[in-house]
Amino acid sequence: MENILEIRIDEEKNERQQFSFSTYEAYKKIKKNDPLKMILESIEWSFINPLVKDRYYNNKTLIYTPVSLFKAQLLIYLGEVSSNRELAEVLRYNTKYCVLCGFHHFLKTPAHSTFSAFRKRIGSDLFNKIMHRLAAQSVPMISKKLNYISPQTLHVTVYSKEGDRVKCNCKGKCKMEKIVVENSREIGKKNFVFNNYRIRLFIDRKSNKPIAAEIRPK
Repeated sequence: MENILEIRIDEEKNERQQFSFSTYEAYKKIKKNDPLKMILESIEWSFINPLVKDRYYNNKTLIYTPVSLFKAQLLIYLGEVSSNRELAEVLRYNTKYCVLCGFHHFLKTPAHSTFSAFRKRIGSDLFNKIMHRLAAQSVPMISKKLNYISPQTLHVTVYSKEGDRVKCNCKGKCKMEKIVVENSREIGKKNFVFNNYRIRLFIDRKSNKPIAAEIRPK
């Protein structure tokens, strides 16, 4: 009996080492200047666990960590995918997304229903609060890579300390006025401070997704 137990422990240990090595190899293949990699690595994720710990009532080992699930959800906000169903498909077949989100077991990534259940467990209010904070943190890096984000996903306008507009991700006439002024009743505003920047998010009240952002030096 002891020998069987030892064999099982060794098998589990070897499997963990194998997937750790595979994860490391996959991560090395991602370019250092990959825009998505730079955005995700610029975000401070540690605030999430203290906020959601009360949503998990037992001590069971989680298959997917809350941070990894929120990283995956941010891909929707950044326009990488359009839905949880597409997100699940991408994570299953694209090792880059899988590794950047922190899913180390390539053969067992979240199903689309996992994300729906996760949001329900967290609660809509807290889920949106966390996602807005993550989106705000992504804005400084997005402003350095303005061509990365589609204007239809998240318009970003950058201002100088003097209040002058420096640049935006519009081609031609700036869309900020149309986004904010013409839809003032449908748009909410939230202010954040992050890494010496003041960030204002403009949020669609129906979907709770940010559609535009202003970034200014603190």
